[in-house]
Amino acid sequence: MDEQRERILRAAADVLAERGFDAGRLRDVATTSGVSIGALQHYFETRDALFREAFAWSIDDLIERWRAGAADATSAWRRFELLVTALTTDATLVRRCATWTEFCAIASRREELREGVRRVHAEWQALVREIVHQGLQSKEFDPTVPADLAIGSLVALVDGCEMAVASGSGLTAERYAELMLGTARVLLGVRV
Repeated sequence: MDEQRERILRAAADVLAERGFDAGRLRDVATTSGVSIGALQHYFETRDALFREAFAWSIDDLIERWRAGAADATSAWRRFELLVTALTTDATLVRRCATWTEFCAIASRREELREGVRRVHAEWQALVREIVHQGLQSKEFDPTVPADLAIGSLVALVDGCEMAVASGSGLTAERYAELMLGTARVLLGVRV
């Protein structure tokens, strides 16, 4: 990807987290990225298109990092631990949580953004499902509930934690990790 385009997308993600989808302006993105409004318009036809793409870019980048972080693990539980570590020690945790919360909120009012939120949920759920199925095959996991219920519960817990971080409720990255790992250990019946 073009370096300037990526800088614009990163800046737009920051603006989304700080100002929200409806209040974010091209001028804010131009100032944050250090480029002119004309340069923004060279890459993106509209403000909405820029913010939709910034959201998609941010999530794609994050999912790629999550997958890469957990790829070398030798066991399903270790893979899950690495995934939670990547999720909770992300240097942009607060910004990412705010951006995700903002997009979920705006998608409830704007149909054209719902597919992006659905895609993120599907990607995250697929990643957790891969790990759970690996753990079932290797007998590391003996779930206390049906596997689909465990997967759905873990995905929902991530959303709740993301909202708590975004809202400034005091949920720390460490506590977020504890909640994820403790809940997963119980739901999945981890035998490691």
